Amino acid sequence: MLTLTVIHIFSFIVLQQNIENLLGKSKLEIQQTMSNQYPDYTTNNFGIKQNDNTLRFYNSKKDATLIFYFTNQQKCKHIKFIEDIENLDQRIQEFNKKYTKVAALKWKATISQRPVTISIEKEEYNFTIIFQ
Repeated sequence: MLTLTVIHIFSFIVLQQNIENLLGKSKLEIQQTMSNQYPDYTTNNFGIKQNDNTLRFYNSKKDATLIFYFTNQQKCKHIKFIEDIENLDQRIQEFNKKYTKVAALKWKATISQRPVTISIEKEEYNFTIIFQ
C-alpha cells in the first residue's frame, strides 16, 4: 500500500509540474501532450455539454480527473485537477513549500513568466486544484 501511495504522489507531482505549463496552450497542444506523456489519462466526455469549451481526461487507476477550460481563441485559461480527499493534507504541504501562500487554500506563482493563482476547493470525498 505504501508503494502504491508513493507512486501516486510521484506521478501527481510530475503531472502537476507539466499541467501548470499548459496554461495558454491550444487544445491540440494539450491533446498531444496528454496523449504522448500521460497515456494513463484517457479522454472523458461524460457530462460535457456540446457548447462547453473544455477537454477532460480521466485516470481510472488513480481516480483522478483533469479538466482544461479554453477561451474563444482556443487557449487554455484554467485547469482543474480533481482527486481523492485523502491526498489533501499532502497537497497543502506541497503548495506551502512551492508557492507563495496568499490565503487559506490559495497560492500564487509565476509560471512561464505569467502570474498564476493556485487554489483548492474541498468537497466531502474529493478536492479540486485550480490553476488559473
